[in-house]
Amino acid sequence: MYDLHQGWENREGAAGDGGRGVSPLIGRTLVVTRAAAQAAGLVDALEVLGAKVVRLPAIKIEPPMDQRALHHAVQNTAEYDWVIFTSANGVDFFRTAAEAVGVDVKGALASTRLSCVGPATANTLEALGLTVEVVPETHRAEAVVDALAAHQSLLGKRVLIPTVAEARPVLRDGLQELGAEVDAVTAYRTVSVENPDPGALDQIGRGVDLVTFTSPSAVRSFHRLVDGEVVADAGVIGPVTADAARDLGYRVAAEADPFTISGLVEAISSHFKGARHG
Repeated sequence: MYDLHQGWENREGAAGDGGRGVSPLIGRTLVVTRAAAQAAGLVDALEVLGAKVVRLPAIKIEPPMDQRALHHAVQNTAEYDWVIFTSANGVDFFRTAAEAVGVDVKGALASTRLSCVGPATANTLEALGLTVEVVPETHRAEAVVDALAAHQSLLGKRVLIPTVAEARPVLRDGLQELGAEVDAVTAYRTVSVENPDPGALDQIGRGVDLVTFTSPSAVRSFHRLVDGEVVADAGVIGPVTADAARDLGYRVAAEADPFTISGLVEAISSHFKGARHG
């Protein structure tokens, strides 16, 4: 069992246990494609388990080019019945936008009801002292629609969704079909990395055991950076990311459950636990 804070249980193994407690990631080379500013948690978790990590950020996370709609939203959250966050990034950029216009984000969001897609996003909100009312058991946008519909009628309710520029419309459309008035505002955007580290590309070219992806945009950008070559199996967070990887020819060998960094590390460890070094 891997715990993000505790590490791998009995990583070194007890004498005479036949190596049962040894981390299955020792000697494995894994690629982390997360944005550089967000990669440390995953990199550290993999390295502490003995993996060699190649950092090749495939995307950058940046604020929207035009922030007027976002600034207006953070100044008027009291007008909404619900605010739904689809990622921890959305929370972070919403908070930054609030600070930019002199709004206390905790006070603003405390005036409405909160929902989010998954536990990592909920944890980010709770760290601000906020209460998340609805988190679906299945951590994807479609499930948020079902969970909210089961919670209360959405007819005539005003809903704000601060999200990524490239977001699928499924959440907005699903809520509108239930009668909600929905404003989806861009809180951040993902930008492809254009000049990757040549040293990292060289290491990948020599062979790696697994490439990790935490978003569909990272899958697509990485695929371009390696000239469309499927260099290894994939380890992913979330079914949407898994679908993006499969669409480009990757075999998804490890899929996080729950959809968190800890869940991804656990899935990768479980995958290699039963695999032989080739």
